[in-house]
Amino acid sequence: MSETSIVKEYIKRYKVAYIIGITIVFVINTAIMRIPQLTGEVTDGIANGSLNLEQVKEVLWRLVTVVMTIYLGRISWRYCLIGTARKIEKNIRASLYEKWLKLDITYFNSHKTGNLMAYATNDLGAIIRMTGVGIVIIFDALILGLMVIYNMATYVDLKLTLIAIIPMPFIAIGGIYLKDIINTRFFAKQQSFAGLSDLVQESFAGIRVIKSFVQEKYNTEEFEAVCNDNYDKNIDLAKISAILTPTMTLLVGLSLLTSIAYGGYMTMTNQISVGEFVAFNQYILMLSGPMGAISNAITMYAQGVAAIRRVEEVLNAPEIVIDTAESIHKDELDGSISIRNFNFDYPDTNSPALRDINLELKSGETLAILGRTGSGKTTLMNILLRFYNIDSDKVSIGGYDIMDLGLKSVRKNISYVPQDNFLFSDTVTNNIGFGLEHVELDEVVEAAKQANVHQNIVDFPKQYETVVGEKGTMLSGGQKQRISIARALILNAPILILDDSLSAVDTKTEEAILDNLKTVRNGKTNIIIAHRISTVRNADKIVVMDNGKIAEQGTHESLVALGGIYANMYEQQKLDGAKGDYYER
Repeated sequence: MSETSIVKEYIKRYKVAYIIGITIVFVINTAIMRIPQLTGEVTDGIANGSLNLEQVKEVLWRLVTVVMTIYLGRISWRYCLIGTARKIEKNIRASLYEKWLKLDITYFNSHKTGNLMAYATNDLGAIIRMTGVGIVIIFDALILGLMVIYNMATYVDLKLTLIAIIPMPFIAIGGIYLKDIINTRFFAKQQSFAGLSDLVQESFAGIRVIKSFVQEKYNTEEFEAVCNDNYDKNIDLAKISAILTPTMTLLVGLSLLTSIAYGGYMTMTNQISVGEFVAFNQYILMLSGPMGAISNAITMYAQGVAAIRRVEEVLNAPEIVIDTAESIHKDELDGSISIRNFNFDYPDTNSPALRDINLELKSGETLAILGRTGSGKTTLMNILLRFYNIDSDKVSIGGYDIMDLGLKSVRKNISYVPQDNFLFSDTVTNNIGFGLEHVELDEVVEAAKQANVHQNIVDFPKQYETVVGEKGTMLSGGQKQRISIARALILNAPILILDDSLSAVDTKTEEAILDNLKTVRNGKTNIIIAHRISTVRNADKIVVMDNGKIAEQGTHESLVALGGIYANMYEQQKLDGAKGDYYER
């Protein structure tokens, strides 16, 4: 795409509204042209003593008609052009959001939240100004300017007009020179604003950490540094406007000075009438509007182009993990999983993550995975969820190669409880029923009971209608974990993944949840990532991972007998009173 392709696409889509709006601008400017002429006629009539009462009334009615035409026209063009710009804003914002939802995990690893929000706020604002007010200013300045010059030349005098508009070419020269400078400085300003937004967002998200580590002073100093950088970038951009606008005013003043000096001379020598002299000076003053607007138009255009360039960086970002025309779409798969000689490197860093993974899991079995932090447990789950592209014939679900299945088919058949237990700032009901098209309270309550969180919820002031706060800040860690488990259980998917999802609950609550899982998940596949032996000892198969590889595999009894990593963990946790703190999270 070219740097202005978004604008071209949407202007083409809404071309009728733009044509109507620009036509109305033309009509308004035609009406405006009549004002100096009527003023000149009245002046000459008064000077000559040839103006009677009926003629005065006629002129007044013509002025009223002109004023009403301008009034109604300005309302109409705002409806057409500003309204259309808002439609463009809505469409681009929707395109941005849809694009973000399609992009893979690696994109969000390298693009911070504050930067993404800058695209949807400041950048979109600049585009809307360019496609709305900016277009009006450009056409208004062009149409009105040309009409004023034409009327000056035909109604008054061509020679006087040519002399008066001598400063005008400097506007075009200045605009061409400054456009790229404004573009560059606005781009830098937007980048700085993105950094500022990201710091603020991150600080609010981590406010408890900042306070608990007494880092308010350091955080404030960091904010001031970023804020000062943003200030400097804004000042760099503002300097252009500070020079540009007064320069335009100076050029208008020079034109006016020329018209008064030379026009006055022509009036005194009877080359033009007093009324024509008054009308000519009114025309010059009318030019001040277009000339002043040109500085705004240059700024809006340059900023809009820079914003488009940033937005198109998102819209043109490659979608890596996608369906193909040959993708298989299945509503329901059995829960069998097969992984054969599988290796994986992170695509954004090329760092090795998994090596020589071989694993067979029948439908209805429970697999437990243990291992140190960074051993590859969560990475393996991300592979099963198709967050990354992998080689074909390495991983299959329900007998189908995972690379042949559609993304929806894979993810609809897996209920996933991530490590961070993310909850939306919504009610408990809507959080638990998030994956359903239609949420029924009875289903939500049943899932909450299975996750052993129902009693906590009914103790809340508004029970299931309680809003949990941003990221579930109103809840304890254990409550967030169990509501996340309920959200997964309510889907009743063939495969359930619990990624370290019982670490914040006590052993008694953990035992109750695991007992419930045996009942409600009977005949379905379960994968439990944990650090406590008590969580995994009854699994059909236990895998111990170390440095991206499967170090040990078997049942609880066979692994204890093996005397390796698992046996050492088991003995250590027995000594620690089954606290499960041998392996850090």
